Amino acid sequence: MGRWEVLGGIPHKRAILKAAQALRAGKVVLYPTDTTYAIGCLLSEKGAFETLCQIRRVRPDKSLFSVFLPEVGAIGQYALGVDTPTYRLLKRLWPGPYTVILRAGPAIPRHLWYRKTIGFRVTDYPIVRALLEEVGEPIVTAGVPDGQLASYMAQVAEVLDAGPAPEGRRTTVIDLSEGIGALRVLRRGIGSLEGLEPFLLSSEPFQEA
Repeated sequence: MGRWEVLGGIPHKRAILKAAQALRAGKVVLYPTDTTYAIGCLLSEKGAFETLCQIRRVRPDKSLFSVFLPEVGAIGQYALGVDTPTYRLLKRLWPGPYTVILRAGPAIPRHLWYRKTIGFRVTDYPIVRALLEEVGEPIVTAGVPDGQLASYMAQVAEVLDAGPAPEGRRTTVIDLSEGIGALRVLRRGIGSLEGLEPFLLSSEPFQEA
């Protein structure tokens, strides 16, 4: 395992290159995000995705995974049903601490099609953005549970270490898979719901990957 310090959220070039190299080789890496630490692999790597599921101890058909995209404009390539009102709402939420659930589009590999929906994220966190730029494709991501950082570090190919893990910081999860008129909040996190009240249909528990 390689371990690289990225204190202060600064994307040091050598650390990013090493993590990107591991991702392109079909490995799983651990890195900080704007909310908590996460493990991730390239969207196209089926074997790495299976490893990610093993590390996270989840079944792919029982958990919802998220995909980091480089920018809001990329959503049309990976999701279905993104009409103009939905896209405008996404531009209000992103970049930011929101996971938005949408129907999977044709560009989503079949090994991620268990539930026909995918969580998407766009962040301005420098380390994640640097990784996405270096690998040139989306990254499948799953959060590291509070208190389990050391265990996860021991199971991945590369670690980008930004110091102690913050606890209790999670994205707000919004389900738009049935359109903006049926918006549901599945988890209240650090992303504010201010201004979304007119769209809210309901809130319900969320099964995180």
